Amino acid sequence: MMASRHDGDGDALAGDVVHGEVAVEERGSGEGVARTYTYDPRRYLFDVQITGAVGALAAVAGAVMVATGFLAFFGAIALVLGLYTAFNTFIAKCYPRVASLDEEYLVLESFGRRDVYRIADIHRIQLRENGKSRSIYVRFNGGGALRGRYFIGCGDMYDENGQRAQALYDALLDLQARLDPENIRVIARKQAMRAAARAEAEDAEPRPVSRRHNRKKRRT
Repeated sequence: MMASRHDGDGDALAGDVVHGEVAVEERGSGEGVARTYTYDPRRYLFDVQITGAVGALAAVAGAVMVATGFLAFFGAIALVLGLYTAFNTFIAKCYPRVASLDEEYLVLESFGRRDVYRIADIHRIQLRENGKSRSIYVRFNGGGALRGRYFIGCGDMYDENGQRAQALYDALLDLQARLDPENIRVIARKQAMRAAARAEAEDAEPRPVSRRHNRKKRRT
């Protein structure tokens, strides 16, 4: 569902969208300083834009193959995969180019659409992360076909100082841990952190010196 909020003159304020139970408002100066991350332009071109365009072409080619009966099986596969890729890229806009985060709001922008989530209104989050690439697939409040699910490439997003979007990645993981503490991924993540902390503590402890080592030291 989309809705526009209007000022006194009846002019719509750009970017105001309401989706599900997540309301969108103009962000005031009292919300704290937002950290904005932008997808590396070259990577976004190849990872998202060109991939989406290729998906659209594959869908068209697949439809023609199915219609003409030429390698129809492979054409059907190309049609389904191409439609899925193009739909996620250009219709559902699942691949944000810009992400902004402060204490109250998360803003995701892609292909002219600006989705604003009030963090306090997010009551359910489904998340799958890739720790190596620092990428995340996330659904907010159940998501939907057209809005509410995103592939966020935190590892390829940077702020104005060139810092990678690690804070955004961590914030989404922390939000999942707060909203769904019994999630198996959250539990596994906590266990891995505790194991890493124990290993670090053990490495920091001085190793006991053997008596044989002390005798050799006295001889010298």
